Amino acid sequence: MPENSGQPALPAYERAQALLRAGELPSARAEAQAGLDAHGPHAGLCLVLGRAHAAEDADDHDTAAERAYRAGLDAFPDDLDLLAAYAEFGLAGDVMDQPGRRARGQAAADRLRELAPESAQARRLEETDARRGPRPPSVSYVQRYDARLALNSGVDLDVAAEQAREAAEAWPHDRRLQVRAETLAALRTEGLVRLTLRSPYRTALVLSVLAGAWLLAVPALGLAWPHSLWTLVTLVPVLREQSVLRRARRRAELRMPAGYATPAPGAPDVPLPTPRERVALALALVVVAGTLYGSVGWQRAQTTAYPRYVATVPAAFRGMDLRAHDPIAGYLKAAMADVPLPSDVDPFSAAYGEAGSPAPALLVYGATGDLHDQEADDFFSGFRSGVETVGGEYEDSWTADPGRLGGSLECFAFRQAGAELTFCTWLDRGSFGAVIAFGGDGKREARAATARALREATLRPAEPEAA
Repeated sequence: MPENSGQPALPAYERAQALLRAGELPSARAEAQAGLDAHGPHAGLCLVLGRAHAAEDADDHDTAAERAYRAGLDAFPDDLDLLAAYAEFGLAGDVMDQPGRRARGQAAADRLRELAPESAQARRLEETDARRGPRPPSVSYVQRYDARLALNSGVDLDVAAEQAREAAEAWPHDRRLQVRAETLAALRTEGLVRLTLRSPYRTALVLSVLAGAWLLAVPALGLAWPHSLWTLVTLVPVLREQSVLRRARRRAELRMPAGYATPAPGAPDVPLPTPRERVALALALVVVAGTLYGSVGWQRAQTTAYPRYVATVPAAFRGMDLRAHDPIAGYLKAAMADVPLPSDVDPFSAAYGEAGSPAPALLVYGATGDLHDQEADDFFSGFRSGVETVGGEYEDSWTADPGRLGGSLECFAFRQAGAELTFCTWLDRGSFGAVIAFGGDGKREARAATARALREATLRPAEPEAA
């Protein structure tokens, strides 16, 4: 008996176990689920619930069985009965149709042998493995094989569907014939599904190539990463095929007498995939995984890339001399030291003025470094807030051409204490800055051109680092 999480759940477990042994599978599931809902995790109830689902031998019940076993093992990872049941369930899965379930079953078996190699559960699992032998293909695998055989036979689909219907009526206890009849009848109106079923491995390879090509095209074309989600379109044929085939199996189950699955005599064997088909499927998976990894890496490199600059303020600009010791330049340098910036940025600032003039006519300040995460809207709104803080009154604002260094350039004019000033601020992935002009000729483009020229005179591309 599996370990318990508490005695209150014991009566529910005993009732569910008795119903399972009596073959009352729906009642056993209902009792087990009610016990879990009332008392929380319980190894025995999870075990009964999983077995009652697995006994139905249907895709949706198999999924529910695995969910029940996993829930029990999450709460009781070392329960021997749960490990044994999950191992037996997983190892009974079809190696081609359910490779993940097989792998998880093998992991549970390995854990059981590690914990208690001489236990009754481990010995029973060994005996089950010895008796099992080769497992027949799953119902869904046989369904796909029969559909592919009919589609590639050269017989008109309507004729093949009618023949399948007659065979199913002649042998109503044969699940395979019922599934085949329902599948071929459904394929009459499903052109896309017929295409994928005729050559499933080639289809998988083609779809993987299309998906991979688009994944690589996104960074190659400079598109934003959400465009990668269009790759999911390649799943439409696969999902449609699964939906059509699943509904056909369900309709076939409803047509069959309860408890019968007797095969008709002379049913053809279902071969496993050929080595060439296995290679095609493996190659499709490799293509998708490889291009996905490459696309993510490429997009990340593009997202985090930024231009490297060296900032050197010119000694003179448009006839104005650099005022290295101007008090305003010193104030700007000190103010830049208080601005929260990434650790690797290098600030710069300068003041320029006419000879003999006591006050500077032009100021520039900014920083270079990794600014790829900086949002332009937040950056420019910060400048506007700063102007409002010191009491400036807006007169005009405009967006200008940033010039050959790219990025964004925004200018705005305002008055402070009766004086007219113009701020032109720029931002790109590798630098930001502002050019402040006192006075001006009133022309937007002239003031923006001054900012562009001073920015380009200050910044130059850094030399690549030696390997």
